[in-house]
Amino acid sequence: MKRTLFICMMMAIAVSAAAMSRSKVRNHARFLTDRMAYELDLTPMQYDDCYEVNYDFIYHVAPYMDDVVYGYRDAIERYYTFLDFRNDDLRYILSAFQYARFMASEYFYSPIYSTGREWAFRIYTIYSNRTFFYFDAPSIFKTYRGGHDRLHFGTGFYNDRHSKITHHSGSVRIQGSQNFDGRRKADFGTNLKPRTGTTYNNYSNPNSPNRTTDRRYQDNSGNHNSPAINQRTRTTQPSTSNTQTTPATTSSRGERTASSSTSSSRSQRSGSSAGSTSSSSSTRGSGTVRSGRR
Repeated sequence: MKRTLFICMMMAIAVSAAAMSRSKVRNHARFLTDRMAYELDLTPMQYDDCYEVNYDFIYHVAPYMDDVVYGYRDAIERYYTFLDFRNDDLRYILSAFQYARFMASEYFYSPIYSTGREWAFRIYTIYSNRTFFYFDAPSIFKTYRGGHDRLHFGTGFYNDRHSKITHHSGSVRIQGSQNFDGRRKADFGTNLKPRTGTTYNNYSNPNSPNRTTDRRYQDNSGNHNSPAINQRTRTTQPSTSNTQTTPATTSSRGERTASSSTSSSRSQRSGSSAGSTSSSSSTRGSGTVRSGRR
């Protein structure tokens, strides 16, 4: 009986997730992973593995997000189950130092939030220029279609792939922790209710995959590991059709821009709105996905 229910649930996920095309799942996962590589200084291997984890997370939670926004308890529980899987897998990929920085950044650690009838990726409130990427696409960007997640590897696929570095050893679970209620309210508000029956919907938003060659947006982070992400596939010059043509003076609010010095490049989170208030409070609608319910 339990096996039958599990199969039915997975069929519901597959049918619902089909509405968010794999290309859109890939683009969201790439954007999130690109910023993780920039801020956490990922190695090429870490970059690819983090992309896989983010891809699986987005693919699995998309069918539930409309119901999460509406406060349905079962959908919220499933969302945090997949979020815990994601964060635990990342614990085995990142070093203890990288993971501490990961947990300190809400837009990485808890990447989705909602306001009213919308849900959104927090990363877009920090980096609003969705057409710009610091790094080339992961080597498995167009070939990975899932299969390394906890539904296929119960104890984790990534446990021994990065054994030469020291990993975070503490608990990373959100669901069931003392902070779970506060985390849920911060992500999805106070609305929480049971229901009968299950109907899963999903929504998506577009994200251009091209990487700019504009020198104003070059990676000036001073990272030691992440530059190798581009070097491993850079055999020819990128096409000029992928060049970001937006002038620096009109850079979107919240997007980091290049600086003449490494230290200032790392600290800037806004190209043309230095000194502005927090992006997360002033751009709550940025990158949102609207519910189909009226």
